[in-house]
Amino acid sequence: MKIAIIGASGKMGSWFAAFLHTQGHDLILIGRRPEAVEEVAAAMPGAMVGGYSDVREADLVLISVPLDAVESVMSALGPHIRPNQAVIDVSSVKTAPQRAADTHMPHACFLGVHPMFGPGADGFRGHNVILTPVGEAASALAAKAKAYLEPFGAHIVCMNPQTHDEVMAVVLGLPALVVALVARTALATGHFALAREVSGTSLEVLVSLTESMLCEGSELYGTLLAGLPDAPDVAQRLEESASHFRSLVEQGGRTAMIDEFAALGGELEKLDYRAADAYARMYAMLEALKRFPSNPNASEAAGAPPPRAEC
Repeated sequence: MKIAIIGASGKMGSWFAAFLHTQGHDLILIGRRPEAVEEVAAAMPGAMVGGYSDVREADLVLISVPLDAVESVMSALGPHIRPNQAVIDVSSVKTAPQRAADTHMPHACFLGVHPMFGPGADGFRGHNVILTPVGEAASALAAKAKAYLEPFGAHIVCMNPQTHDEVMAVVLGLPALVVALVARTALATGHFALAREVSGTSLEVLVSLTESMLCEGSELYGTLLAGLPDAPDVAQRLEESASHFRSLVEQGGRTAMIDEFAALGGELEKLDYRAADAYARMYAMLEALKRFPSNPNASEAAGAPPPRAEC
């Protein structure tokens, strides 16, 4: 199959290019930075560097560009797309790309696809992939995508674009908001450096998630929060929850807080079978984190002096 990849020099675009190349597909690599695309193509014998007009030759067009560039890219691609040509978009929001496709390439067979992993993944195995078909032609394309990806170990879930974006406000928007609040609160205490030196299991996991998202994915999550229609609602619910627990803490009622924590844990266990082994899973994550120790010696090795602990 001949596949054109738009955004081929980006993190996910180059990931898909490498994966599809190993599967023997012929690739047309397209991007706004020709020198970067040439570099990607150099590692893939047979891959062709092209432009938008070359997508006519492709059996499938894969769009992997930042969310705020999706509509302009589709507008530029539209005149070059053949009737019923398969086009997929792999951005993290689905209603806006679907509207853009309906507007700029209504003659295409368009399918929204959301791989629930980043470019650090070594394949599809164990990862979720969401498909958001609209209409019969897109549903048929989704069935083909499912049949192609499942043998690689992907877990495929289909839903409509609106439901996808509502769920992503929780799946992606909520963690982004939480880690931003964690960072802001921890830094405001004035004790973050020392707390990090002596951190236990829960803070280790929480800070690792916080730093990975804010230090490596600030542009991604900022764009997501701006683009997810239901993000403001999730932010409001988070604010209400924080206010609720602030009241509990200020009142100092031990029994009330224990009851609240127990009730929330019980609700989670009803809805998520994985809650039963959550503690074991957390320690499995900690074992993996031991490869990156967070102690004073590690800080010194990195050239940063550890915070002074007074004894």
